[in-house]
Amino acid sequence: MTTKLTYILVVTFFCTSCVSYDHNVVGLNLPVPKSVSNVKPKLVDLNNQKSINELAGSLTKKRALFIGEIHDELEHHQNQLLLIQHLYELYPYIAIGVEFFQQPFQTYVDKYIAGQIDEREMLVKTEYFKRWGVDYRLLQPILKFAREKHIPVLALNISDEIHHKVFEGGLKNLSNEDRTHIPKDIEHISDDYRNRLEAIYNTHPENDNFENFIEGQQLWDEAMADNAANYLNQHPQRLMIVLAGLGHMIYGDGIPHSLNRRIGGNYSSIAINGEEFAEYPGIANFVLATSDSEALPEAGMLGIKVNDSINGVFVTGLASDGGAKAAGISVQDRINSLDGVQIENFFEIRSIMFDKRPGDIVGVEVLRGHLQAKKETLKFDVTLR
Repeated sequence: MTTKLTYILVVTFFCTSCVSYDHNVVGLNLPVPKSVSNVKPKLVDLNNQKSINELAGSLTKKRALFIGEIHDELEHHQNQLLLIQHLYELYPYIAIGVEFFQQPFQTYVDKYIAGQIDEREMLVKTEYFKRWGVDYRLLQPILKFAREKHIPVLALNISDEIHHKVFEGGLKNLSNEDRTHIPKDIEHISDDYRNRLEAIYNTHPENDNFENFIEGQQLWDEAMADNAANYLNQHPQRLMIVLAGLGHMIYGDGIPHSLNRRIGGNYSSIAINGEEFAEYPGIANFVLATSDSEALPEAGMLGIKVNDSINGVFVTGLASDGGAKAAGISVQDRINSLDGVQIENFFEIRSIMFDKRPGDIVGVEVLRGHLQAKKETLKFDVTLR
């Protein structure tokens, strides 16, 4: 049987668990630990060089700086880039650990940073749009800076295949082969962290087993921390900047706690975005002031609905006012290529289309009449709308 998936261009995908988690944190609807420090986090104005230098200076005896984000907030990623740039100037021996790439695809991240493959190939090979899918333009400047400065980027996240198994059936659901890809020492989480996760769990009606939910989050944190710790142990001169959802790090739980346990000391510092957190003692070491930023430019769209199968990507619908229909593309056409790049699946389309703007012209080659005796290859110039 042929597996078929239908997509509408342009679609934005999100990691449901982590995005919901982060937005709940922002709403401050979560239990606060009873035994947190009374010290409020320092508010860092990223427009003030003195504030940035103070933060950077505090890291001289640390091994990792965690910068918590809400994944789809542009200003959070702009803050991350600004800090990375300043820290690089003060101490160039940094590495960047990221939640948005998964561990099995580290090779392709390395090749992109080394300049051996281009951005489009990196996005395809890492399966970014399939496995993460947050608008890549939010993250693009960070990766471009890392590539320009040859800063190592570490894919921290556990694979979707393993992660989903645990969320569905707990750690006992993993095969022996799966277990070779996860940390051997997975520690139980604190009662405070568990209470926060229970509040989050109650917003996830699709997950009907709380213990599986706990083990899934536990593995998520531990796997990212384990990967970061292994890198830091192998590269003792490096300072790692970890970019991840703020739910994975507030109050020092999650990844920071697990990392500190693995490298043998309190070597993590935590910064989270959002001035609203500055009044919450113990939530982080630093709170980054965020300023209003312009929205990302409107995306250019082909105006097609597609069906992704093992036989290719087929047009199943056309927007009545879309560029594809105006150019002459028809339902049931198979998309062969965009701008000369061969297309085998929907995610390859996204790797080409992610930064296109309305008014851009995209060359589209299609195969028409693929189920008939008479087939023809047609080429169209589609003006995006």
